[in-house]
Amino acid sequence: MVMIALSAFLASAAFAPIGIWFYAVAGYALFLRRVLKTSRPKWQAFAFGLIYNAIVLHWSGKYVGALPWLLLSLLQALFYIPVGVVAKRTNSIWWVIFTLLLMEELRAIFPFGGFGWTRIAFSQVESPALAIVSYGGVLALSGVTLIFAALFSKIRFGNIVKFIVILLLLSFIPVNPQGSDSLKLLAVQGNTPSVGLDFNGRAKAVFNLHRDATYKFADEKYDAIIWPENAIDIDPSTYPEVAVDISRLTIEKNSPLIAGVVLNENGAPANASVMYSIGGKILSTYVKRGLTPFGEFMPLRKIAEFVSPYAASVVDFKAGVNLQVHEVAGSSLGPIICYEIINDHLVSQMSAQSSALLVQTNSATFAGTAESRQQLAITRIRAVENSRSVLSVSTVGISAFIDNNGQVVKATNENVQSALSGTVILNDQITPANKWRSPLKIAVLGLFLLFALIEMRKRKNL
Repeated sequence: MVMIALSAFLASAAFAPIGIWFYAVAGYALFLRRVLKTSRPKWQAFAFGLIYNAIVLHWSGKYVGALPWLLLSLLQALFYIPVGVVAKRTNSIWWVIFTLLLMEELRAIFPFGGFGWTRIAFSQVESPALAIVSYGGVLALSGVTLIFAALFSKIRFGNIVKFIVILLLLSFIPVNPQGSDSLKLLAVQGNTPSVGLDFNGRAKAVFNLHRDATYKFADEKYDAIIWPENAIDIDPSTYPEVAVDISRLTIEKNSPLIAGVVLNENGAPANASVMYSIGGKILSTYVKRGLTPFGEFMPLRKIAEFVSPYAASVVDFKAGVNLQVHEVAGSSLGPIICYEIINDHLVSQMSAQSSALLVQTNSATFAGTAESRQQLAITRIRAVENSRSVLSVSTVGISAFIDNNGQVVKATNENVQSALSGTVILNDQITPANKWRSPLKIAVLGLFLLFALIEMRKRKNL
């Protein structure tokens, strides 16, 4: 069990706050070695999944308590039990890797829409294999990382040579080409009156902070001014003075505004990205489609309320059904709202319809934790996967301009009122990972299944 715990600690250290990509290779190498030798692989695999997820997701319990965090970690750990079952039945490293990848894909979509935050690829933003994500998607990057782990699970000269050869081959993968046109944007990180679950406890407080920050930092004309998720924490249609402030601000700054707004949709709240013209007219509205389970809707409500007193305060949001981009200076900006960034389908679909991505998020509920840095790493990987420049703007940080090869061009500090002025380079290229997303997943899984079958056949012939 000591070896399993060590492997989980190492694998989790590939994520922020430590964020060293090779720790995932080392951690999974130890895990693969151990799970194929133990007499109790199911429990060892479960223990690995529990420790690994509990460490990476520790931020999730800061304000709601330890029990929801532990239950989330336990739920994620259940997906590692089949890995142990396969290890016991086959004693094959390739069957184990295939099952790890298959379980990653499954927990990214199930249950409650999935929760793929701790997928191996999302820890690999600094990996030399990063460029492969634009050709094979997140699954391929996870797969390459596990190939590295397989090589290091048995330290042999030949395996080290293979590792070096693979690194050399990966270096020939071309990076995403840059576009020529751009948009000049201002990202406003207005901060919040407080952090935690009560970040918007007073009506208009978050709005006032973002309005005032815009007057403070916007000193020229922009193609658009961008506010984060929940920056307008009340529906302007029911608060006329807020609508007046928006109109006045856009006129004085001579720039349209794209803001995260909490709308009232027939009595139910809706999390939206709204574009206002100069003068305050609504030009386009995108309503968040991928709602956050236990945050924006409450599955198993009675059980959840028994587990945590905070569950009773969660109001079920209304999910959007339509894809909507914002047209800015003749180009399309694709809005992605917070939790949607981990959804392969939603990000791929929005990228295909836009020339750059706009990630609007609210990290106030997890301020002071690794959540914001982990989300930024995921956003950087999505930028490479879809060859899209990204402006990620948060209420409390980290806000950042990211190019289409995942490099952070500029970024804010956390928990301060700030703003970033910069450009997003426009790109209409559709990457293979975007164009053939579903077939590529089948192909990648099929490749690892083939490796497993070849290994099985070799054993039979011995």
